[in-house]
Amino acid sequence: MDWNGDGLLDIIVGDRNGFVSFFERTGSGVDDLTAAGHVTASGTVIDVGSNSAPVVVDWNNDGLLDLLIANEATNQGIRLYLNSGTTSVPVLTTWTYIQSNGTNINRYRCCPQVYDMNGDGRKDLIMGENDARIYYYENTGTDAAPVFSAFEVIQSNGSPLDLYSGTRLWVNDWNEDGFPDLLVSDFNGFVHVFIAELTGIEHGANTTGFAVTPAVNPAMGNFNLNVQTPMGGNVELRVYDFAGRLVAAKNSSGMSDGSNLVVMDAGSLATGVYTVVAARGSDISTCRMVLTN
Repeated sequence: MDWNGDGLLDIIVGDRNGFVSFFERTGSGVDDLTAAGHVTASGTVIDVGSNSAPVVVDWNNDGLLDLLIANEATNQGIRLYLNSGTTSVPVLTTWTYIQSNGTNINRYRCCPQVYDMNGDGRKDLIMGENDARIYYYENTGTDAAPVFSAFEVIQSNGSPLDLYSGTRLWVNDWNEDGFPDLLVSDFNGFVHVFIAELTGIEHGANTTGFAVTPAVNPAMGNFNLNVQTPMGGNVELRVYDFAGRLVAAKNSSGMSDGSNLVVMDAGSLATGVYTVVAARGSDISTCRMVLTN
């Protein structure tokens, strides 16, 4: 995560005391990190009480990285600090609580992640909690203005996923099949891998035969995509980076029935993993691509 826009990956980390610290990378080496102090808002050190759990994401799609911070208390909720500065000089001021159906999302010792879980091009909210459950809040608003109205408990083998206590998670396409899998730690110190299947949460798959897949992966310079559409027509393509920011878009009109090759210019994008979302009406399909520019 490049917090200050200098092209180097930094680290933002929470701690037991409720603070959030910034470690700035000053070189290309793994150990080239400098402790840059606690993150502040309006000139005051951010303190959420205890067990701060920060998430860096461009929440409102303005090209600037924002900060979500969860904590231990059930009466504080998840704070959202929007960045009003620049790419190179983030500025955080006031904050609001993330809500679901008009009520603050309050979960004890929750550890949130932001990820498009159902492949509709909108950032969702997923979090572990001290009760060992994982809660999924689907975004029913837009990608730039998320709205949450309900939640589901993530299930494994037909029952709520339960790892005894202290669930912490990371969303990742572990087996590179285009679906979001879960890496989950527990109170006993183990890390579990849960592979997504085509049941439970929707993954952007459909039964119409509409699909987008990489023509070349890893890619360099361009995203070469195969778009399979049984009815032709217009297809909208969007590319998101790992922080959920829209970085490229293309509207391909007049596609023929069957397989179509679409080329999207990615020459200005940095090396990394990207999510491609293809939409034709209500049909949605996604794939992951690695760019090596």
